[in-house]
Amino acid sequence: MSGHDVVIIGEPVTGPGTASSGGVADDPCQRILDAIGLRRRAGDEAKLCGWLRPRLRELGLSSIDAYADLLAAGGAPGRHERELLMEHFSTGETYFFRDQGLFGLLAARILPEIVARRSAQRSLRLWSAGCASGEEAYTLAMVIDEMSPALAGWDVRILGTDINGDAIARASGGTYGQWSFRVLDEARTARYFRKCGREWQIDERLRAMVEFERRDLLQDETGGGSADAGGFDLILCRNVFIYLTPPAVTHIAGKLVGALSEGGYFVPGHGELLGCVPSGLEALTWPDATLYRRPATESAVRPAPAVPACAPSAPSVPPRTAPPATSAAGLSPRQRDSAPRPAAGPEAAPDEVLARAWRDADRGAAQAARAACERVIAVSPLDPRPYFLLAQLAEERGAIDEARTLLRKVLYLDPGFVVAHLELADLCVRTGDARRARQMRAQALRELEKMPSETPLPVPPHTTAGTLLQSLRAGDAAARGAAEGGSHG
Repeated sequence: MSGHDVVIIGEPVTGPGTASSGGVADDPCQRILDAIGLRRRAGDEAKLCGWLRPRLRELGLSSIDAYADLLAAGGAPGRHERELLMEHFSTGETYFFRDQGLFGLLAARILPEIVARRSAQRSLRLWSAGCASGEEAYTLAMVIDEMSPALAGWDVRILGTDINGDAIARASGGTYGQWSFRVLDEARTARYFRKCGREWQIDERLRAMVEFERRDLLQDETGGGSADAGGFDLILCRNVFIYLTPPAVTHIAGKLVGALSEGGYFVPGHGELLGCVPSGLEALTWPDATLYRRPATESAVRPAPAVPACAPSAPSVPPRTAPPATSAAGLSPRQRDSAPRPAAGPEAAPDEVLARAWRDADRGAAQAARAACERVIAVSPLDPRPYFLLAQLAEERGAIDEARTLLRKVLYLDPGFVVAHLELADLCVRTGDARRARQMRAQALRELEKMPSETPLPVPPHTTAGTLLQSLRAGDAAARGAAEGGSHG
């Protein structure tokens, strides 16, 4: 699977290779979707069929059934078609230091701990799974390079994999356009890149640290690359799982966790693994991310060298069974709100849990609000509302990249989620992309115009579609009037 943001086709199903009471085994479109592990929403079959028509002609196949048979047969032709499908039904959306909060956490806490643990072996193995065109893998290389000279003489290998062969070719070439640099600071740009015409070429030192492979996470084994020796100390697999069927998520996550070294860390995207966490992992939660650690067995535990003084030690694993009164003893209300909380199922219906989450967010209890959102996602991963609130919380703490990613997830799950269009438009204005902001605002207006005026919007303040439409039109008219007045002045 690819680290791209995937365009969903169709309605939720039970997973790869399974049939439901609706006769999935006899549905060729469903068989095709199952082959690549994508969730399905009703009414979107036309997207797949429209793509298949010219493809069937090119392959000389008589029907969609025949194409589904080709995928099921495996082999080189079936693999090639799987890759084409994923390339077609995904959109590349990646850049250097995407989610700066996560990479700050890795640099300050996680990697120093790994370095301390691996000091006897003097080696590091890192994997960006679903790396798209390679920006995430090279971001890891930059973070590692900035840890020098602590890693002088170490054997550091970074693996980047993706199902998209064209993306892997671009990653291997290491040449990028300006869009990949949207959050990269000037100092890093100058240090790690040289200008080549209208593009930028990454430094050879970083290219030498990273190996890229074309790999299908759903079907391929996790081994095979030279960077795999001894297991991985850190695996990133972000913006992949949320669009997959639960069986596909469980299957891929299980394979990735099996490729971890003892004590190694697994990093999915925000909320993407809730409800499908492989057994035997420790969950560690920070404001910027939830990471999962594979514990070391007793026989493998050795006294660890001290973590460098400049890097804070990693937190202990959040308690899973301690009652709240005990786990929060001695903490102020603000500390209780910001402390890690144990995972738990929703104690009420999602609507009630989300309402409580919004109240927590309004009173400044961000950690409590995030925990509530995650509980809803664990049982209802296709509900866009918790992702929207998580985006609001990310924006409040300045994590603009994370907020943008979450809002895009909202719109993939519900393209008519008008408020997400408007929030993205505001973020575009803040980042200087006025053209994109106008597009997002225009899309919001189009969605509102489709709705009955009395339709309530799904998030606070729960205004109606008609009221919001009237407000937006009035604002646009006022803006046009001000612009015209300025031009005549």
